[in-house]
Amino acid sequence: MTLVEHLHELRSRIGKSLLALAIGFAVGFVLREQVLALIREPYCNLPDGVRAGPAAVSGGDECALIVTRVLDGLTISIKIAAIVAVVVAAPVVCYQILRFVMPGLRPIEKRYAIPFLIAGWILFLGGAAFAYFVIPRGLALLLSFAGEGLFPLLAAREYVDFMLFTVIAFGLSFEFPLILTMLILMDVVGPDGLRKYRRHAIFGTFVASAIITPTGDPFTMSALALPLLVFYEGCVILARIKAKRRQRQGLET
Repeated sequence: MTLVEHLHELRSRIGKSLLALAIGFAVGFVLREQVLALIREPYCNLPDGVRAGPAAVSGGDECALIVTRVLDGLTISIKIAAIVAVVVAAPVVCYQILRFVMPGLRPIEKRYAIPFLIAGWILFLGGAAFAYFVIPRGLALLLSFAGEGLFPLLAAREYVDFMLFTVIAFGLSFEFPLILTMLILMDVVGPDGLRKYRRHAIFGTFVASAIITPTGDPFTMSALALPLLVFYEGCVILARIKAKRRQRQGLET
């Protein structure tokens, strides 16, 4: 392909990606009420003792979130729609990027490209779902420190930001085993190196989890770090299997 043809293809790929994002944004904006109800669920499931009761909220909604600024409602709707757009359009955008760079990949890279793309999306959704599962326990722990006379009535903007940041942080962190697997398959790292730096990996994982988690509380930090360490051990086993298979093939030849 000539340079002009490459530019035309790039324009086509970008256009399809933007169209997917626009459709995802429209879907997210239409379904913003349902998504917001899903985001509120961890707060609504908290015990009455760690959040404000119905008497503290106008209208009697036991798990209502307050709005403190005029534009908060619009801002929250746009944020929710943008997150839905990214999640929905991510496979399409990644596929368009892959199709654009596919001619420059080696056969072995082409063989792993689609499976890695699918695995990356599944791992992100798995991390987001895991975050949604552990968030109520982290919230219950943090809000339980409010003393007598303090009613944890959360502002909608701060709570939605906290939820979205935590879910995205967990989702991106769950991409760690995919990156490590790629390095193993490319022979950048091996079982000996992974075992040698296991202690460094454990320490670094907990430090990174403390930085990534918005609250920094021990429960949420550990909830993120422990699955990553399990993934690390799984990659050690994968590297060991790959090394033994290569050694066996060398003996056979």
